[in-house]
Amino acid sequence: MRTRWFDRPLETIAMLWHIERADGIALGFAAHDRDLVIGHVRYHAAPGMLPSAIEMDDGFDPLDMDVGGALSHQLIRADDLEAGRWNGAAIRMGLVDWERPQDGAAWFWHGHLGSVSIEGQQFTAELRGLKALLDADYAPTSSPSCRAEFCGPGCGLSRARFERIGVLAAVEGDALVFEGLVGPDAAKLVQGQVRWISGACAGLDSRIIDHDGPGLLLERSLAPQPQAGDLALLIEGCDKAFATCSARFGNAVNFRGEPHLPGNDLLTRFATF
Repeated sequence: MRTRWFDRPLETIAMLWHIERADGIALGFAAHDRDLVIGHVRYHAAPGMLPSAIEMDDGFDPLDMDVGGALSHQLIRADDLEAGRWNGAAIRMGLVDWERPQDGAAWFWHGHLGSVSIEGQQFTAELRGLKALLDADYAPTSSPSCRAEFCGPGCGLSRARFERIGVLAAVEGDALVFEGLVGPDAAKLVQGQVRWISGACAGLDSRIIDHDGPGLLLERSLAPQPQAGDLALLIEGCDKAFATCSARFGNAVNFRGEPHLPGNDLLTRFATF
């Protein structure tokens, strides 16, 4: 690996992009006119993928930038971008000497993809660096609802108890009907997730916002639409209310909220005698 860059009158440098999507797909691209193989990973030629100006400093403010390119590469498809397969993908950028790719790459930026927009045959994706994590609240904010993610850190419940594999029986309008799922079971899935594990939607997930009898209503429509016989992981949800945590899950001891704390409306109430 080269230890110094941009120290010669004529450089043979290509920029690399290594992307790992949430659905488990890992892709590599090189701002070069031919594919490069580095560390058993093929970086596909994508000379049209260029970042905005790269700025790095030792401060704590997030330094965001964008990457843009043409929807011309077969691995960058508009339907995948619109379906959200690229949202939140882990990404790293680096440099390589394309005359000596066997020397490896020098990685200089790590982060993830933010919002992705498409205009015509061009796409633009926001790049969010590791310092963006500093935007999170330093201390938890009081709230009447639970701050913990259901079955996540602080909740204490095992997700294995509240998930099942379902087989899609039919798509009725905006509702998805799964085999063997009845109304009471569908109600438990509200605020949960559907995570597809087979079919054209494999790797995608969507939040369940309501149910119509046994049919599940999702937060957003999927493209392409799932078909009967597709398998999905159905994960129950929680409305983060103290009553639900106590009565339904028996988990009040781990409730991460302040349900009895007086709110701002206390100041506007009329005095009673």
